[in-house]
Amino acid sequence: MDTKSKHNIIDSSLMLFSAGIILGAIIFFIIYGFKILNPTYDDWIFSKGGDFAQHYLGWKFYRQSEWHFPIGLIDGLNGDGQISFMFTDSIPLFALFFKILSPIIPETFQYSGLWGLFCFSTMGGVSSLLLHHFNKNTAFCLIGSVFFIISPSVIQRMFGHEGLAGQWIIVTAILLWAYHNHKWKYKVTPIVLWAVLGIIAVLVHIYFLPMVYVVMLGYIFTDIIQNKRILHSIACFVSTTCTALFTMFAVGAFQGKGNVQASGLGTYSANYNSLFNPFGYSKFLKPLNYKKGQSEGLGYLGLGMITAGIIAIVILFFLFEKNIHSRKDLKNDRYKIIVPVFAVIAISMFIAASPVGMLNARVVYTIDYPEKIKNILSIFRASGRFIWIADYLIYTAVFAVISKFSGKKTVVFILTLCMFIQITDLKDILYEKHKIFMETKNYISVLDNSFDEIADDADEIVFLPLPKDFNNHIKMYLTFGEYASCHNMKMSSFYAARPDYDALSEYADNKYLELQSGSGETNILYVFFNENDVPESNKNLHVYEVSDYTVARYIPKS
Repeated sequence: MDTKSKHNIIDSSLMLFSAGIILGAIIFFIIYGFKILNPTYDDWIFSKGGDFAQHYLGWKFYRQSEWHFPIGLIDGLNGDGQISFMFTDSIPLFALFFKILSPIIPETFQYSGLWGLFCFSTMGGVSSLLLHHFNKNTAFCLIGSVFFIISPSVIQRMFGHEGLAGQWIIVTAILLWAYHNHKWKYKVTPIVLWAVLGIIAVLVHIYFLPMVYVVMLGYIFTDIIQNKRILHSIACFVSTTCTALFTMFAVGAFQGKGNVQASGLGTYSANYNSLFNPFGYSKFLKPLNYKKGQSEGLGYLGLGMITAGIIAIVILFFLFEKNIHSRKDLKNDRYKIIVPVFAVIAISMFIAASPVGMLNARVVYTIDYPEKIKNILSIFRASGRFIWIADYLIYTAVFAVISKFSGKKTVVFILTLCMFIQITDLKDILYEKHKIFMETKNYISVLDNSFDEIADDADEIVFLPLPKDFNNHIKMYLTFGEYASCHNMKMSSFYAARPDYDALSEYADNKYLELQSGSGETNILYVFFNENDVPESNKNLHVYEVSDYTVARYIPKS
């Protein structure tokens, strides 16, 4: 290929990528509007509450913290200790970037809206490039990218578990796989790209890292079958692993002694009906049976994609039966990728469904893993999320088959028809999201102005005594966390992933023993999980009822 042709290909790819980004942005604005892009508007975050508000508070405390190494450590949420922003799900990639810009950005600054726009735009750009590999028609690529942009699993996660809406990472991994035979200028380029993707996965949400590896498995399998490049495959795996581990170390993932395992393995799984189970997202299809917790494994393809899949099967049948050369071509490299693709789909679905495989309400199998393996798997307890890999590979495979159908206009017509069905099928849930985010939210804390007098001069909030299930008291932690973040106060504990309960309870127990012995600290605002836990013997403890909470200050008699 001459230099001019290469430049033309690069230029067309950049144009298509840019068009995909613009399309993703337009769709984002149609669904979510512009209000949430205002960085100083955070009422909508606190009004929604839950995990979403936790992520934002993690960022607020991180921004206020001094720089440390590891660079992702947050002060003020963990007693005398520190916690990484990975465990508050504050989208480390953006948290790091905006902390650097902290001196020049507004005092109130939320990037959740910007992150949503970034996800939709990037998904549009990356998916367009992926489809460009199979068909150079711009209309085909952009229409196909709509399916990726409004994927039900992205819509489900956006602005709740918004870090997990970064599913463009999975599509990027599939893109690297699709271009496994691309003639790169430097042989090391794909190795570097996989390593960079591993770093990005860590800095968005740790669940994406094993997903990248599952897709990489297909890339390696394909490369070995077609090109016998074993050393290249090893280099990709090793470089990605080393850079990912270093990134995790650099942002504090190994800080503290919190238990990285968590309960829920087998509960937050995917049902084997997940690809066709709309979970209430479809206008036309009724939800299928599933057990509680399996909404984590939402993998609904959408009625438009199901229709496209049926058309793809018909086209495949037509190609194999009518084209005499098709059978002979099965030994060619382009068909050797079929086995790895099906293998990765099967593996991702198995991981998503395990260790208790269910079809509707019926248990198909149960795997009793040894305790050590169960502990490893429990690091990623919400295994149902791995269904997303199968989703995007099915999208890709279906469009790849349809792209082989003769006649550009026919192919575009088929995709347009399926896109119309897909949008119509998801219309109700998309409109519901649109309605929610069009409203202007006004958050009013239950800790009103009178609370300022109670908390006057306090620089720490201590929660006593610390129960094992303290992470279940989300509303309380968010209420006082919001107040603490605005008044430069630290907290003895916080609602976060994988907490070090022993360290937190030891810190709280020491403070509680002080109160029980009749002493205390004047700079602390004490918050009790139960009003009966207030030490009545401490006569210097002034107790207040604030909304549904019992708080106290230690004020010794002069």
